[in-house]
Amino acid sequence: MRPDFFANANRLDAIRRANCRRRVSVVEAFDLTPHMRRMIFEDLEPAPSEQEKPADWIKLHVPVLGDGTKHGRAYTVRERSGGKLVIDMALHGGLCASWARRARPGDQAEISGPRKGLKLTWPSDEVLLGADETGLPAVACILANLPRHTRGSVCLEVPDESDIQPIEAPPAIAVGFLPRKTAPPGRLLTQAMREARVSRATAVWVAAERATALELREHFEAMLPRRKVQTSGYWRMPCDETAKRHRFL
Repeated sequence: MRPDFFANANRLDAIRRANCRRRVSVVEAFDLTPHMRRMIFEDLEPAPSEQEKPADWIKLHVPVLGDGTKHGRAYTVRERSGGKLVIDMALHGGLCASWARRARPGDQAEISGPRKGLKLTWPSDEVLLGADETGLPAVACILANLPRHTRGSVCLEVPDESDIQPIEAPPAIAVGFLPRKTAPPGRLLTQAMREARVSRATAVWVAAERATALELREHFEAMLPRRKVQTSGYWRMPCDETAKRHRFL
């Protein structure tokens, strides 16, 4: 039997396991900043045998009030150990954010995953990372797992100064917060990343609003090999708001 048969079978089995939902219960829930809430769940699923990369993600499925269905969204795994799973949720509008604001110890939900979130060669000696508040937990997770000799810079756009939080990073990585206040989402992040220094050794990783992520992908893929660039749209702005943003760029 051909070797690729087994590789495909293993990949399909991994996909099935990643899509399988399991029940979890809330252990603790509290606000890190006005727009970021930490959720700690009891998760008795055994950790995978293979080494996990930072920025892996799960899908959280929460009950919808009144109709018995569940609504799901993807979130980065900040920590997973000792039967506990930690995620930090950016409190944008939506059913998951509303559920998280009300969540108390003992509340039930379902999760599926985790799945891989970091597809770049890992680790890299030089990085440029960028995110808005939705991608901030993933960036924090990546930084915490980088070797101490890694160099580079990080651009983090947040709603305002009250959303700045301590971020652990190697000493040669500069972390800069960009409170946008009344600026259109993505404007400050795009400008800062376009002005950032990159070399052929730089690995670029971006998680932000979809239009911002696409614009930055085009910018960096014109400068670097595609294997050195990964951008992800973590949310999508309405078309009229996207148009307003581009009038300022």
